[in-house]
Amino acid sequence: MSLYCGIACRRKSLWCYRLLSTYVTKTRYLLELKEDDDACKTAQQTGAFYLFHSLAPLLQKSEHQYLAPQHSLSELEKLLAKFGQDTQRIEDSVLLGCSEKHEAWFALDLVLNSSSPINASLQKPQMETELKASFIELRKALFQLNEKDASLLSTAQALLRWHDAHQFCSRSGQPTKKNMAGSKRVCPSNKIIYYPQVKVWKRLSGEKLQKKWDWRWKDCSTLHPSTGPFLIAHS
Repeated sequence: MSLYCGIACRRKSLWCYRLLSTYVTKTRYLLELKEDDDACKTAQQTGAFYLFHSLAPLLQKSEHQYLAPQHSLSELEKLLAKFGQDTQRIEDSVLLGCSEKHEAWFALDLVLNSSSPINASLQKPQMETELKASFIELRKALFQLNEKDASLLSTAQALLRWHDAHQFCSRSGQPTKKNMAGSKRVCPSNKIIYYPQVKVWKRLSGEKLQKKWDWRWKDCSTLHPSTGPFLIAHS
């Protein structure tokens, strides 16, 4: 019995070591991409992109859930060229994370910060037809996404919204410039660095969500006639 417990403990320790080693390796790689624009640009060559339209993610319906399709750099360049967009818009993308094999994940909003004279709202149906998917508000699809996609898309939306709202320096009024990874914005005139502060949604299991919902119902003595009870979960 003691021998069996010893083997089990060693296996558990080895599994924890591998998990920690993978986490450290990924963290170091992501830090390199955030600090080195050239490394980040190189990572885009083999990376995957999640697409947004006015902060609404591109999703595909699959049975009773939504899936977030990924696109390669070459596919994205072809899409932008087809709809009259400059491929330099890819530099507006933000880094989200990476896989265990160091495939970097990025998010790009096809409308925000666009200087194209073409009306973006007119392109949305054509884009959806071309991509065979739909741009859907994240709040409507959040609980029909798997845990990975829900986390990535929530982070992506928050980062894209932050960059859209911080295009100018609060002190000098001059335009700020983002780095390649989107981990910061710098004012060229006074060198002030702005870092995003992001609050992301935390995925709740059905059981936990029901408990919180029941608790809110019991706790609320009066409800607003138009909104009723609601849940907001932050990490």
